[in-house]
Amino acid sequence: MKTALAIVISLVWALWFGGLMTIFISVQSLFNHSRDLAVQANPVLFASFERYQLILAAIALLSTFAWILSHPSRWKSVLFILFALAALGAVISSAWITPRINELQAQHLTATPEFRKAHGQSMMIYTATAALLLIAGLILPLLNRPCRANPPAQTDHPR
Repeated sequence: MKTALAIVISLVWALWFGGLMTIFISVQSLFNHSRDLAVQANPVLFASFERYQLILAAIALLSTFAWILSHPSRWKSVLFILFALAALGAVISSAWITPRINELQAQHLTATPEFRKAHGQSMMIYTATAALLLIAGLILPLLNRPCRANPPAQTDHPR
């Protein structure tokens, strides 16, 4: 069970972090290629990614919580907190910031201070989420190592 949870958590982390990196690269590439295309495509990309991110966040939190229950450790609790903070960023972005950006964009108010503020908040949350997930990814290998608490028994056999 512990191994299955470790695999699920690692895969979910990779999909979530990889998705964030993909959205960063895709959005920037679209703007570099064609601003008009980016203005049309980015709201669709963000809407799709945010649903995907919320699903992955839920799976990460539930799996990590189950992993903690099956075999408690301080580092697993740290991992859970990192996932919870990243999930909070995903919820804030999906529920408040992205809808506001889309509303301002629909009203052709992208050159306003309010749009710049919302866009800046979105970038801060996405960057913070990526940083939290990067730290989580650095912790994951520590949790997937075999436990050293009970070393193999010593035998008296001559070598």
